[in-house]
Amino acid sequence: MPTVTLISYTGHGHPDPLYAGRLLAYTKNTRMNMTPAGFDTFMLKPEQEILDELKYMAGTIPSSWEMADLVFSINGVSRAIAQQITRTRQASYAMQSQRVTNMKDVSWDAPPTTAALQRQHTFNAAMTAGVNNYTKLVDLGVSLEDARDVLPIGVHCNLIAKYNLRTLVELIGKRDSMRVQGPYVDVARQMRAATLQVWPWAEAFFEPKYDKALAMIKEVAEELKSQGAVYQGPAGKLAKAMDLLK
Repeated sequence: MPTVTLISYTGHGHPDPLYAGRLLAYTKNTRMNMTPAGFDTFMLKPEQEILDELKYMAGTIPSSWEMADLVFSINGVSRAIAQQITRTRQASYAMQSQRVTNMKDVSWDAPPTTAALQRQHTFNAAMTAGVNNYTKLVDLGVSLEDARDVLPIGVHCNLIAKYNLRTLVELIGKRDSMRVQGPYVDVARQMRAATLQVWPWAEAFFEPKYDKALAMIKEVAEELKSQGAVYQGPAGKLAKAMDLLK
């Protein structure tokens, strides 16, 4: 099973746990003069004011979300899953090299679809044979970079991945799905959990956009209704729009 560890992030080690949130709020406020002194004012704003601004930001254009970064250590994933992870182009990666590392003691996991005894035995036998062939080639003097060609793609590897908040939110929105291979779903969920542990305010950013839209429509409909708008009027139309989006 893969494990994900958040090893660094914007504001890591800063005494203010809301540092990254303050930075995002500052970068969003383009009406201000963007000077270091301007950022200082955001560092002094009350916590609730920043949280309110972040909640607003979570439902607007996400360009400012790119100003906050997170770096994860992802361990124990297959090379196949690592290839899927590194297809996200708006991220940075450092992956364990098979070219300079002797992989004779590499491990792997039998996937859930091999749970039946015969399937699991066949899968593990194939993996073992591949790693044994690799080891024999290395022992015969074949270079590591050439011997790695016979390694099964299911062997484990480790990588470091850096995302900005916008990329991470978009990635998790797509990868936390039944259509995605199980280990990648697990990686995505662990990254989300690790992010929320240090940035609890980021939960609003991960909220599905349709849920955000429904909440905004409901807020306007309730306001119109409180002003005496009839059901058949604007408030009624918004209520129907909400039902269509559900």
